[in-house]
Amino acid sequence: MNQKKKQIDACDLGFSPGAAGCANAAALQRAVREYETVSVTVPGVYDISGTVRLPSDTHLEFSRGVILRRVPLGNSLLEGNLFVNDGAFTGEFNENISIDGAHISVNGVESAAISSDGDAGTIPLAPNSVTGLRGHISFLYIRHLKIRNITITDLLSKDYGIQVSDFEDVTIENIHIEGKKDGVHFGPGRNFILRNGKFRTGDDAIALNCADYSVSNPNFGSISGGLIENCTDLNGAEGSLFIRILAGTARDWVRGMTVCHSDAVRTGNGMYRVVMRPDDRRYVSVTEPLFDGASEVLDGIFWIKTHRAYSPREISLEAGCSDITFRNLTLEQPRERAALIYMNDDGYLHSYYPGSEIPRIKNIRFEDIRAVKPVGRFLSVEMPAENISVLGCRGCEPGI
Repeated sequence: MNQKKKQIDACDLGFSPGAAGCANAAALQRAVREYETVSVTVPGVYDISGTVRLPSDTHLEFSRGVILRRVPLGNSLLEGNLFVNDGAFTGEFNENISIDGAHISVNGVESAAISSDGDAGTIPLAPNSVTGLRGHISFLYIRHLKIRNITITDLLSKDYGIQVSDFEDVTIENIHIEGKKDGVHFGPGRNFILRNGKFRTGDDAIALNCADYSVSNPNFGSISGGLIENCTDLNGAEGSLFIRILAGTARDWVRGMTVCHSDAVRTGNGMYRVVMRPDDRRYVSVTEPLFDGASEVLDGIFWIKTHRAYSPREISLEAGCSDITFRNLTLEQPRERAALIYMNDDGYLHSYYPGSEIPRIKNIRFEDIRAVKPVGRFLSVEMPAENISVLGCRGCEPGI
């Protein structure tokens, strides 16, 4: 592979406020392939269509006044994320990527990673998407990532603002996200910082979802070693939670087992998940999922393969959460409760397979919580957990 050049302003390659969305996407894609640092210094509204894939050693820098306005391609199966790393598609880890200063206008565009209301044989797998990876800024299989100074204020009901899964060493800071879906959504990973965030969202502002729906998390696994500080739940949010921690446990596949939508099973070849209608229907799995492609229908069950960057011995059944500190949180939105730690069991998700070992939830610490508007209780813990603490909670009951 040719070594990347050091730096360029993307405008020198045709990235322009006057260009069409596809032309701007092509110019920015060329820039990140050929250069390590890509800047956009001229203020203006830049239309951009489709997805820009980021290789390792890429640094995007957007100056104040630059707005990236998503423009639809006309085919919902091609929309995809706005920014996503190469490894999400290749199943290999990327390293050393940063995005600084992106002001994104969603402008009505959402990804189509996979339909969550189809059934076997009719669920479209979008060629430009990864099932469960639905952030406008998304990373899967990533080490040493920095995301700074991000503004997104028009999220729709499907896609997250920022999503990071299967990660190590991530810093996200100085962000402002509003809209109908999750603000920052973490999947499995370790060692992260989220600081200086303002959220007004219709779903979770901050999600640490170890085991989410198969169409909401690309993989299933544990989250550990995090610091979340200086974040505000702005008044006017419509969602039920400011912070969600969702844990679970998969199980090893056995012939004749019963599965349902979003169940995860491990075989000698990897991990596989069920994507069916979210209607609580059960299916009997007779044929072991051992395929290497993206998906297969076996016994009338639509399976997807996950954990592509891992060897079989690296895949754990546990999706727990540990060693996380939340500090200096301001709650401006009235809520019955602001934070929840739990496992899920409904028609959309069975994060915990019956009879499996309970995932470990331990060493979760909340410090200096301030409720400006009425909050009934700060935290509910609805599963076995160890060493959960709420220290310095003003204006609401700590809960637990």
